[in-house]
Amino acid sequence: MGEYGGIVAALATLVVSLTAAFASVGALPAVDSKATTAVAAAAKSKHVSGAEARAAYAKAPYRKPVLRYLYAVAWVGAASDKTKCHAAILLGPDPKAAAAAAIRRSPKLLSRLRAAHVTVSQASTAMSRGMVEGCG
Repeated sequence: MGEYGGIVAALATLVVSLTAAFASVGALPAVDSKATTAVAAAAKSKHVSGAEARAAYAKAPYRKPVLRYLYAVAWVGAASDKTKCHAAILLGPDPKAAAAAAIRRSPKLLSRLRAAHVTVSQASTAMSRGMVEGCG
């Protein structure tokens, strides 16, 4: 039972660190060039290859740069610690629900999502998909 709690905490920590990364950005990038620059910077801070992070952004299954950015930054967060990520996804709560809960706890991120015309559901879906694929 103690290990399950640790796994849930690991997923929560991953989601919180991602929302903190989003909150540190002034506005969510609405243009591909700004988004790829921000994704590369996030990758560098997490000790993940910038080229891989840009490739994750390029293959993101979304049209809107904001959703592609959310996907790619979640991918970077997951790729930075694959062991915890695998354990959290296998044993923890649903990544989409965890992402939605973390987003709702961040008023700054919520307002930035509203300004970008992105719903919590869209953002949490993009983040959870990026986390799952970043665990790869």
